[in-house]
Amino acid sequence: MEQSSTIDEGKAPAVVGIAAMIGFAKAAFEGLFGIVGVAAANSIDDSFGGSALVFGILFFLASWLLLKGNRVGYYASIVLSALGLVVAIVYLFRSSDAVFAAVLLVGGLNALVLYLLLGTRSAREFFAR
Repeated sequence: MEQSSTIDEGKAPAVVGIAAMIGFAKAAFEGLFGIVGVAAANSIDDSFGGSALVFGILFFLASWLLLKGNRVGYYASIVLSALGLVVAIVYLFRSSDAVFAAVLLVGGLNALVLYLLLGTRSAREFFAR
């Protein structure tokens, strides 16, 4: 009797795919937020939009490389998620009631990505090969 739970060679485990999907969603959100920020930069006198746009592009590239099984994408996703978690925690203490839930969500997603990539054996074994 054949074992039905064999792992396809070269295919990313589900936890890596979920982390990459979260990364793509964060990249889309950051990218759109960055485009709006760049468009409104003259009226708000801030360069935050360009930074958000670059962060979104980096998240997209890291998630794409992560899904392909590249170690650079693995480490870049970890660094970007850790940075995002630290920023979310710092912003959590400075936020108003209106954005508190959104900051919790963003911080929770960053923590989830870190758990999926560092806390699961299948992800660690996939990138250890």
